[in-house]
Amino acid sequence: MRQALFPSSPGVPELDVDCPVVVLNTHHSGLAIARDLGPLGIRVIGLTAIAAFPGNASRWLEYRAAPDSLTQPDELVNYLLRLSEELGRRALLLPTRDHDVNLICRHWEALRDGFLLAMPEPRALERLMNKGALAAVASEIGLRVPRSVIVSRPDELPGAGALRFPCICKPLYASQWRRPGIWEAVGRQKALRLVSFEELKSFYQGFSHLDPLVIVQEWIEGGESSLQIFGSYCSAEHEVLASFTARKRLQYPPLSGTGIIVEALPLPHLEVPSRALLSRLGFQGISEIEYKLDERDGQLYLIEINPRHWDQHGLGTAVGVNLSEALYRDMTNQPRRPMKQADARQLWIAEAEYARHLARCLLGRATLRDATLMFGAPRRWSVFDWGDLRPIRGLIGAMWN
Repeated sequence: MRQALFPSSPGVPELDVDCPVVVLNTHHSGLAIARDLGPLGIRVIGLTAIAAFPGNASRWLEYRAAPDSLTQPDELVNYLLRLSEELGRRALLLPTRDHDVNLICRHWEALRDGFLLAMPEPRALERLMNKGALAAVASEIGLRVPRSVIVSRPDELPGAGALRFPCICKPLYASQWRRPGIWEAVGRQKALRLVSFEELKSFYQGFSHLDPLVIVQEWIEGGESSLQIFGSYCSAEHEVLASFTARKRLQYPPLSGTGIIVEALPLPHLEVPSRALLSRLGFQGISEIEYKLDERDGQLYLIEINPRHWDQHGLGTAVGVNLSEALYRDMTNQPRRPMKQADARQLWIAEAEYARHLARCLLGRATLRDATLMFGAPRRWSVFDWGDLRPIRGLIGAMWN
């Protein structure tokens, strides 16, 4: 039986670390999982088709080259089944991208015999990955959602003209636009803010021949700091066992992109609606619920939910809430460790993306004021870590080349 590398602190339940963990993708999310679990003595195997991902070099992760869930799904399933036989026991399988979640859903029966799956069954998962269905559930429990129109073919686009612009256009399922071809056609962005129906029509015409299914939502006014996050782990009984809150401070593209600087801080007003939503969805596993506070009236609107680990989940560990450990303990039927978010603020910063933001500032394409946000609180970097330096060396080498 494997034992934890470090003895438990007084009052902390002992941890049996005999169950290995298999992580799909070793970029920011996968690297943070390895750093959450590896120091506890847990074997973490990271699978990716991208040899340059920084997590591959981590001391806490056993990197293996494997097929990609988006471009080679069948090959990856076969790889996973062989890996399960090699391990000789059911390992925890953790997805970190929507493609990974989709793959597990499509091959649920084949994979659950070889792996522990900390996520809802496919039918329940479909309800929350479909932004339209999620909005309907949220409305049922009194959560506000932006007014929206679902467009499944070009002749339905005029229906979006009844919305109040600006609007945001995004895929009904997040993974739709990540496929090769359409990702380039939409400008390599997961959503786009559009100020008029004419602008929406022009944008839609550029990619609708590849995939016409989108949701168009009215824009909720507010800057990056209006985007607030409830991150948690839910048990199979849909009980939130660990959680923390945060807000975005800087993202790219501005207002509709991926977080570059995210700040953990207590946001108690997110607790009740988030727990109610997760309970109504019958959710199990790791999730990130994103809201936006409308600066016009102070009302909170649900934006989306990611049913998996996300880039900044390690921020929780920095403020006392290790979601990966909470999941591991629960899924392996071990005593829970009480976790409570610290009151102190903490920043998460993506180094490579922040460096690109600085370059945009120097070129006059972004404001230098945004770049100074990194000095507002203690920092946790997405890749750099004094106790695990090899990933940052690889990242610097990749950027330099």
